[in-house]
Amino acid sequence: MLWKNKRKKFRLFVIPAVLAALALALPLGLTGCGTDDIDISGYADETIAISGITDEDITLTVSDLKGMDCITKSAESTSDKIGKVRATGPTLDTVLAQFGMSPGEVKKIRVYGRDDYDAKLDLSVVGDAEVILAFGIDGQPLGEEDAPVRIVIPGSDSAWWVRMVERIELED
Repeated sequence: MLWKNKRKKFRLFVIPAVLAALALALPLGLTGCGTDDIDISGYADETIAISGITDEDITLTVSDLKGMDCITKSAESTSDKIGKVRATGPTLDTVLAQFGMSPGEVKKIRVYGRDDYDAKLDLSVVGDAEVILAFGIDGQPLGEEDAPVRIVIPGSDSAWWVRMVERIELED
């Protein structure tokens, strides 16, 4: 009988405490960028246009991107131009999901930078690698030479890691 009373007390006090702790912790991990807290204030309102989701271009700010579910992932390019970085931002899949699209609906993307550089990515070549719209590198905000967003694709040639992204065109 003593054992049953102890189990009952355990359930009455410990289980509600654990549930309360989870209730407080869940919003922190499920909203926005639950990874590195990167200060994007210098370029939070800069925009990226995305075409191919609807008939009209969609415009997102860097602040919009930071508000999505984000990842922080180590990435290394197959060329020696950039080396290894830790990129923070939402994946292209996450951005597409915000608009009811699945990754399988997009076959190619063309990414344009403000410096007139662009790259056309065949997503079948990228394979299972995540396309990250990075607003932070190595836990720091992007510098003026990379902001507002840099594309990072782990395990790919850094020629596809477009910086100063201002426009993304999606093709099916």
